[in-house]
Amino acid sequence: MNIWKRASVALKDGTSLIAADDLLKAAVVKATNHDEYSIDPENALFIYRQVRATPASLKPLIGAISSRVTRTRSWVVALKGLMLMHGFFLSKTTAAESIGRLPFDLSAFGREGNSRTTSSRSGGFNLFVRAYFAFLDRRSILFHDGNRHRYDEESSIMIRLVIIRKMQVIIDSLIRIKPIGESVRIPVINEAMENVISEILEIYGWICRRIAEVLPNVNSKSGKRQADVALKIVAKSMTQGEELVKYFVFCRDLGVANAQEIPNFVRIPVDDVIHLHEIVWTDKEEEQGGEEETDEGENGEERTKGLEEGEEEEEMERELIPEIDDLIKLDDDEAKEDDEPSTAPPVVNVPDLISL
Repeated sequence: MNIWKRASVALKDGTSLIAADDLLKAAVVKATNHDEYSIDPENALFIYRQVRATPASLKPLIGAISSRVTRTRSWVVALKGLMLMHGFFLSKTTAAESIGRLPFDLSAFGREGNSRTTSSRSGGFNLFVRAYFAFLDRRSILFHDGNRHRYDEESSIMIRLVIIRKMQVIIDSLIRIKPIGESVRIPVINEAMENVISEILEIYGWICRRIAEVLPNVNSKSGKRQADVALKIVAKSMTQGEELVKYFVFCRDLGVANAQEIPNFVRIPVDDVIHLHEIVWTDKEEEQGGEEETDEGENGEERTKGLEEGEEEEEMERELIPEIDDLIKLDDDEAKEDDEPSTAPPVVNVPDLISL
């Protein structure tokens, strides 16, 4: 970086540092400085250590980051702010689960008509910032500790399926984060891409293990709705693996350090797909002709007891219906987006990736 650019960066950040009234706010300014050619891991680590030691400090820190990124016209500051927020999740900071929807909106960052100026040079960077924000906001909402439905041993099969499908949506938002043009060689962009790859490896590994765990429990007694959601998961898995291979090749060619080895991405065995299709079509036929053949008098007490035992789970699944319908509709909506690739990956064993 030439001397004039360094002087400009120092001037811009110096004003903010003077205005910072405590060490944490100053650390936020330093971690989100205007220098696109350097990263400041020391101040980021200081912030993460502070939050782990004093979880109550997260709220004012989030406020400082929010103020910083919403007031800036610099894509560098905005991106570093997002990376700082993402670091709370990557570093497994428990307090970060309380964030929920991000308290700022960068979905229109750099767009024409927005208050931030746009130039031909910054257009690709602004797009990168918007894609990173879209992913991070969605991830923060899904991992919010206020969510009623969690993936655990006591969750119903339907709840587990819905959460798996939502995690697949997170993967989709991650592979939309792509640098273009000259941005690929800038250190801060490369650092952001390493964060993206780390997140993909962790979340996709979780998805693979959960699919292997849940799909064997989807059977003819599960019902058409569960089989429908399972089919959506299978269909996405069959295309997402190849999308990820292409994405890793792209990142490897860019020189992203943790994308140099391409993992084996899983594809669901064809037999399982056929099995799920059979469940769906069998249930459709039973819906059309089976209702009239029900003997209401036979085994009445046993049926009543079964309904009582499953009442709570059925109620939870009824509450999930809007979410399920949204997820099914989501596949059609996302297919219309320009940057949505598709094709099928090879059949391999589930990779042993990092647990989520």
